[in-house]
Amino acid sequence: MSSEEAFAGAVKGTIDWTVDAIKRFVIKLKDKKLAFIQDEETINLVKEQYHSSELSFYKEYVSDKEVLFIVNMGLTLRKLQSNSDRRTNLRNKIFDKYEVNGLHIAQFVENGILNRYVGILIDNMSSITDFKDKIIYVLKNIEKHVLFVKKEDNERSVIQHVTPSIASNSPLIYIISGKSSAAEIVRKCEDRLVQLLSDYTLEKISSNEMENLFFKRVIPKE
Repeated sequence: MSSEEAFAGAVKGTIDWTVDAIKRFVIKLKDKKLAFIQDEETINLVKEQYHSSELSFYKEYVSDKEVLFIVNMGLTLRKLQSNSDRRTNLRNKIFDKYEVNGLHIAQFVENGILNRYVGILIDNMSSITDFKDKIIYVLKNIEKHVLFVKKEDNERSVIQHVTPSIASNSPLIYIISGKSSAAEIVRKCEDRLVQLLSDYTLEKISSNEMENLFFKRVIPKE
């Protein structure tokens, strides 16, 4: 073997080692970031979502890495629907690390609301930049755009929350979301909210376990 061949082999070996080292380092960083979950099965499920088609779509339009990470947590919560203990544990971990706002972003994704929200934005899209800005804005200001109804709420408390929130923020889209027993509370509020929110049209996404009311602001014709 010539000295040139030996040198080339050494360089290739170094490059291969460096690439492998970088890959191991990236994996280690991801694992460290996921350590707060403290459940190996759930951590593996989170890793699976890194390669999901839904997250791949959001990667194109959500540039904030922390928000995107929480979106992944929401996808994982959805995968855990059939395992209430692990789902509850992950919800608690998200709340401890990212507080209410982070948990609500995750719920926004888990309940399929972000999917439909994106669809509505696409129907009215003026530019890719505007589209991206609106997605990140709603995620970072989730409390102004969504009410997650809890089982201990009632019709009156929901209406008393929604109407001043919409009056103050005038969102393009406002969503009321409820699961399980809270879904029935949302259904009972529907007629009254339609009466009160005359500047909005209603779109519903319903199932036995979930009720999502999308109130879309009516844009006056010129």
